[in-house]
This record gives sequence, C-alpha cells and structure tokens, in this order.
Amino acid sequence: MDSQTARDWLNDAGDRKPSELGEAIDVLYRELGNYKAIASQVRISTNRLSQLRRVFLLPEGIRWQVDEGKIQLGHVEQISRLQEDDQWLLAFTIVQGKIGVKDSTEVVHAVVAKKRPLRDVLYEMIGIRFDQVKPLLLPFTFEENFKIARAAWRKKLEWADFSLKAIEDATRVDLDHIAGELASLAHQLRPTRNSNQSKRTPLRDEINFQSDD
Repeated sequence: MDSQTARDWLNDAGDRKPSELGEAIDVLYRELGNYKAIASQVRISTNRLSQLRRVFLLPEGIRWQVDEGKIQLGHVEQISRLQEDDQWLLAFTIVQGKIGVKDSTEVVHAVVAKKRPLRDVLYEMIGIRFDQVKPLLLPFTFEENFKIARAAWRKKLEWADFSLKAIEDATRVDLDHIAGELASLAHQLRPTRNSNQSKRTPLRDEINFQSDD
C-alpha cells in the first residue's frame, strides 16, 4: 500500500475493518515516524491511530477476532503489551467471555510489572482454572482446546468449523479412484491366471494318459 492510498483509506474509512485501517496507519507511521504527524493529515485522533495500529501489529489470527468484533480495542491495548504466546492466551480467554477490558488491564499490569506468568495471574485474579474448561465439541483438555483454537484463528475459522474441516479432510476417501485401481489390478491379474492354467493342462493330460494304461 502506498502513502496516498493509506491517507484515502483513513479519511474515508467506510466499512473497512480495524486491521485494514491499522495497516494504513502503519504505512504512514513508517513514513512520518509519529502519530501526531499522521493526525495532521487524516481525520483521526492520535489515540485512535495508536489503537488501530496495535491491531495491525498483532498476530493475524488475533487480528481476525478483532475484525469479527469478539475482541474490543480496549482489550487490544493490553494484549499488545504481552509476548506472543501470552497474547494468544489472553485473546483466547477474552473470546471465551471470561475477562472484560477492566480486568484485562489489571491482569496485564500484574504480568508486566511483576513479571509473573499469565496463567497464574488469571487464576489468582479472575479465578480461571485451565484444567477445568468446558469442552466445545469434544472432550479435549484446555491445552488441546487452546492449540486447536489458535490454529483455527490463523485460518480465520471458528473452532467448530476448523475441527469439522479437519475431520472431513482426514476421513475423505475417493471411492471412484479406489474402484478404478481395483479394476485395473483385476485386469492385470487376469492374463496371469490364464497363463497358469495353460501351463497346468499338460500335467492333467499326462495324468489322464497314465491312468489309461
């Protein structure tokens, strides 16, 4: 995206998604170096510019959840303060409806300021137990559930849709192809059987001849 396109997008956002606006802001930020300079050219406050750019800088799967409206911009600010693995964990917790913006601010402050593990803080402050999570479709543990959700978001799919697609792909069988292969094999074996039968005929004749004596 060039600078002029970025300005046009920001001055006429239309129905563009937060991550798309964030990408446009990132283009101008790399050119101008600060939000104040960008704000002088577009009709968006510096605070809003910062929020939207944070969306663009998140992992793609988390950006998608923001675009879908399942993660608020207030959450984004807190998610962006964490390391990537913790970003995914906090985003997953938010989408599951277990933590609001205010709580996420307090949780992230405890993680960053006190350098504590996110899981420990979520348990102590919010009461979230990662070994007691209600399964979505199958009786997976939290770790399995979280891993699948993370992979699904990267494909911009919901957990259930991703799981169904994976099951369909794993169990898909091309019956026509298998039938064709079996027919071809049968055709290849047929001459061999006929040949073996012709080779055995003289032996039967010899046995018959000996029996006549």
